Amino acid sequence: MSTAGNKPSSLPLIQRRRTVGHGSRLDSDPFFVEAVQYKDLFSMDQSNKYKVRIFPQIDRGFFLSDNDWTCYRRNYFQVSSTFSLIGMSAPVTDPECPCLVVDGEQTVRTVVRFLVGISAQISGSDKKIELVQHTPKRDKGPQTTPHAQPVRASGSMHSTAIGINSNTACFERLQFKTATANNGKRRAAQQYYVLVVELFGECDDGSRVLIAASASSPIVVRGRSPGHYADGSNRRNTSGHGTKITPSYSATTFDRYALSSHAALRTASNMLPS
Repeated sequence: MSTAGNKPSSLPLIQRRRTVGHGSRLDSDPFFVEAVQYKDLFSMDQSNKYKVRIFPQIDRGFFLSDNDWTCYRRNYFQVSSTFSLIGMSAPVTDPECPCLVVDGEQTVRTVVRFLVGISAQISGSDKKIELVQHTPKRDKGPQTTPHAQPVRASGSMHSTAIGINSNTACFERLQFKTATANNGKRRAAQQYYVLVVELFGECDDGSRVLIAASASSPIVVRGRSPGHYADGSNRRNTSGHGTKITPSYSATTFDRYALSSHAALRTASNMLPS
């Protein structure tokens, strides 16, 4: 089964730091930017165009340290996601397959099912970072690369029980294969990873088309024990794991990790070969 190589070179970046102001909310894990849709979807009679929304959620394993979302390489974490299709020209009464996707140079193909996948890459780059998935035996069992899971359109994560039905993709017992570079180094730029939740459409010829994707906030992955980072300057404070604050989307202070333009990304995706 082939996978279309039509992914843009980079996803929108969430700024690493924002001023936490009025409207900020408490949360337990990294958050995701609004999904970027790369391909147009239509109903079978082409009378209704669909907008894709992806609702990812990260569970366990992360904490805030020096305003960075952080985990340890050997930490297990879980990513769950649902998605929905919103009708842009008429109400969606049956947002299931089949539907139509405009792929490549205005080629119309039939999507027979959707799949949700999980991957990781270096923030600000298209370089992939390997994720590994463990069996219930964890370290004593085999490790695999997480595979995309078939999912039916539903709605938000709150509209369905996580991981127990066909409306939710659930990737359990995940780990990063490698740590980020320059962790704790004062004179070198800190490297960040992002998790990417991807929505694929499987066409009637067996091929897959990347339809939309959503990237997480930048993540620091440490490869050493907590004591290595607990120095006198308290630069990487790991004592406050219980206080986890996700900055508000209404904040306006941006650093060099400012959000990229969605319009520019869509233009880039249209220039890539199908």
